[in-house]
Amino acid sequence: MEAPEEMTMRKPFPSPASMAFGAGVTLFLTLFISVPISSQGESSPGHLRMVQDWSVRHALFARFGPAQIILAAERDPRAGWSWLKNTGRGRGSGPALGGLRSDWSINLGVGGTAAGMSPAKFTFDVLAPVSGPANQNNCLNDFVVYPVDAAGSATQPNLVAFNNLYSGTAGGAGICNRTAVPGVDTGTAATVMWSYNVSAIGGAVATSPAIYFDPTSGASDTGQAVAFVESAAGSPAHFHVLAWRSGDGRAANLQNALAPAQITSFVATAPLAGSGTATDLPLGSLTTGTDTNSSPYVDYEYDRAYVGNDAGELFRIKDAFCTHVNPAYPSCNAPSLDSTWGTGGMVTVGPGSCAGTTSSMLTGPVVDSVTGNVYVGCADGKLYGFDSTGAPLSPGFVTVGEGTLASGVGGIADAPVVDGVNAFVYATSGSNGANAVLVQASTTNLGVAATATLGAARVRNVHTPALNDAYFSSATSTNWAILSCGFNAGGTATRLFAVGFNGARNMNAGAPPAGNSRQIRAAADECSPPTEFLNTGSGTDWLFLSVLGTANVRSFNITGVTGAGGIPAATHTTAEAGGASGIIVDNISAAAQASSVYFSRLGSSACAAGGTGHCAVKLTQGALN
Repeated sequence: MEAPEEMTMRKPFPSPASMAFGAGVTLFLTLFISVPISSQGESSPGHLRMVQDWSVRHALFARFGPAQIILAAERDPRAGWSWLKNTGRGRGSGPALGGLRSDWSINLGVGGTAAGMSPAKFTFDVLAPVSGPANQNNCLNDFVVYPVDAAGSATQPNLVAFNNLYSGTAGGAGICNRTAVPGVDTGTAATVMWSYNVSAIGGAVATSPAIYFDPTSGASDTGQAVAFVESAAGSPAHFHVLAWRSGDGRAANLQNALAPAQITSFVATAPLAGSGTATDLPLGSLTTGTDTNSSPYVDYEYDRAYVGNDAGELFRIKDAFCTHVNPAYPSCNAPSLDSTWGTGGMVTVGPGSCAGTTSSMLTGPVVDSVTGNVYVGCADGKLYGFDSTGAPLSPGFVTVGEGTLASGVGGIADAPVVDGVNAFVYATSGSNGANAVLVQASTTNLGVAATATLGAARVRNVHTPALNDAYFSSATSTNWAILSCGFNAGGTATRLFAVGFNGARNMNAGAPPAGNSRQIRAAADECSPPTEFLNTGSGTDWLFLSVLGTANVRSFNITGVTGAGGIPAATHTTAEAGGASGIIVDNISAAAQASSVYFSRLGSSACAAGGTGHCAVKLTQGALN
C-alpha cells in the first residue's frame, strides 16, 4: 500500500510505505524499526533527536495494528520515539546498574514543578552511546527543562534548563563529571544551561512545557525553543515560545539558577534560534481564563499547539514553532490563534456543564494522530472529543466522574491517554459517586465505554494511568495491563491496581481481582502519574511513581504483570521531600548516572546545590540490572 505524499514526507523515521500490505493486514513494527534510520532531512543517518515530555505518556503507539493505521500514526514523531524505546534501539547496549540513588538536586527557588506536571528532556542523539566519543555532545547538548510554579522575579526563575545531566558520584563517577572549582562548579552536578523569568503578567509556569522538534532539520535541531504557558490569577493565560540562548541567567556559580535573565518584552515574529527572545500570545480575555492544569500539546506535523484554560476554553495555535513542517502552513509568523479551529481559534467545551460553571478547569488536550481528533478532560467529570475543525464529536463526551465536589476529586484531574492505533481513549476520576474509576472509551464513539473501579470514591484525585510494555509489544491483549493508583474499599489506604483486558482488546470492567492490587501506603494519599519504562537490556519493565503522603519515589518491577497476575512490592524507594512531580525517564545504559529519572520535589528542602527550596532532582533508575 502506498501512502499519500503528505504521509511520507518529513518523516523522522523510515516510512514502510514502500512495502506492500493489504488494508487488513496487521503490521508488526520490529520490521519497521530494524531498518536503518534514513529519514528525509537528516544530515547523517546516525543522528536522531528525541523529546521526552508530559505528552509521551498520553499519546500511545502500539506496535501491532492495521498497516494503514500504522502509517497514519507515524506522522507523529512520538510514534517513532515510542517504537524506538520499546524495541531496544537507542542509547546503551546493556542494563543500567544499581538502585534508585540521587545524583544531583539543584534549588529552583520558592516553587518547583507542580504536582502532576513534568519537566521535559531533549536528547541530541539517541543513537550515540551515552559515553565514549560522543560524550561531549551528550553532556553539552542533552538538556532538561523544569517549569517553575512560582511568579518570577529578579531572583526567581519560572523556567530553567540544565545540561551536563549525567553527573554524580553514587555508583561510580558520572560521565559528565568535571574538575570541581570551589564556589563555581561542584563538578558532580548538572549545570545551569539557562534560567529565565519570562513575564508578561508576572506569572508562574504552572503546567508542563513542550520542546521544539523539527523532523526536517537534522543536526541543526538542538531543541532550540520551548513552548509553555504563563499563568497568574486574575489574568488570561499567556502562551510563550522562548528561543533560549545558552548561558542566559547562568550565574558565576554554575549550580545557581536564581539569577534569571529577564524577558518582559516580546518579539512580533517567530524568535530566532539562539536569540534569547520570546513571543507572547494572550489566550482570551476572561479574567478567569488563567491556566493551572492544561499543558500545551504540540502537533509537530502541522506546527500547531493546543492548550486549554480554567474557564473551559480550548485553543488551537498555529505557527507554534515555525518549523515549516507542513506546506499548508508556509508562514513564519509569531504563534497566533488558528481561525480554522472553532470560533477564532477557540472552542467552548461543554457549555453549562464545563464552561460557564464552577467546574470548568480543563486538562491538557491530546491529539489522535490517526483521526486528527482532540480529546480533553474537564473538572465537570466529562471527557470531551472534537474533530480537526473543532466541531464536537457525536456523541461529544463520555462521563467519567461526577464533577467537582467540595473534596475536588470528582472531575478529571489529568490529561487523557489516547491510543490511536487501537482506537481507545482512557481517563480517570477520583469519584463517579460510588468509586474512583478508570474509563476506556472508543475514539470513534465515545458512547462505547468500559469502567474499571479503583476503590472508594471521594478520597483523592487519581492521575493518568500507565500501560505495561505488553500493551505495546504483544498482539495478545490478555497480556496487557493498565496500572493506576486507587484506594481500598474503606478509603483509608492507597493501592496500586493492574486492570486487564479481554481477547478483544477491551478493558475489563468492574473491580480488578483481589490479587491484582497492592497496598502501597497505609493511608489514603494521592499518587503522582505513574511512568512506565522498559529496560530492553535486561527485559525488565519498570514503573515509577511517588505516593505524595510518603514523600518518596518508588520503582516497581512490573514484568509479567497482567490482568491475571499480581503486583510485586516496590523494588526501591528513595525519600523526597513532599513527594515528586510528574516523572520522566531516559536512557538505558551501564554508564554511571546515564539512565535517569527526572522530577521536582513538591516540598521545600535542602538541595545538594543552591541552598534550600524546591529542588530539581535527577535519580539513577532503580535496580535495572
